[in-house]
Amino acid sequence: MTTLLLALLVAPAHAGMKVDGKPSVSFFAVGSPGFLDIEGESKELSCADDGTTLTFTHQVSTLSTGIGLRDEHMKSKFLHADQYPTVSLSLAKAAVTWPAEVGAAATGTVAASFSAHGTTQPTEVAYTVRKSKTGWKVSAKFPFDISKHGIDVPSYLGVTVDTAMRAEVSFDLVDTP
Repeated sequence: MTTLLLALLVAPAHAGMKVDGKPSVSFFAVGSPGFLDIEGESKELSCADDGTTLTFTHQVSTLSTGIGLRDEHMKSKFLHADQYPTVSLSLAKAAVTWPAEVGAAATGTVAASFSAHGTTQPTEVAYTVRKSKTGWKVSAKFPFDISKHGIDVPSYLGVTVDTAMRAEVSFDLVDTP
């Protein structure tokens, strides 16, 4: 009985978390010359929770900019999706403020590691977490530089993409049983 009570006292507040519903994953880039805004979108995101670290993983093949040729070039020539099929973001679960009351929200910034193209780099993630009836609604964004991940600078027909980009996500998280 004492062992059971001790286990309950030291158990984490959230036994495990997973992405639920239809997440939104976007990246934003700027091209030049001119002011060419490029947005890639996906509805695929998963979460692994080991009790201390949350790792969010996205399948590169699901990303779409709405232009087939650009998507093909992005995935085959620059991201090398066949060799590096995923990107991921890992952060300390305890570094995030998790509101307990339905409707309550918390905002903050957390240090994270972003992995793409076989290279991991630190980044800062700005987030908002709102407690819902079933879990938490999360929105977050973070900057990344593709050149620091060994990704060639995309350029096609005189249009070159800036290496500094931004990712934005929104999703629902729920506790796993």
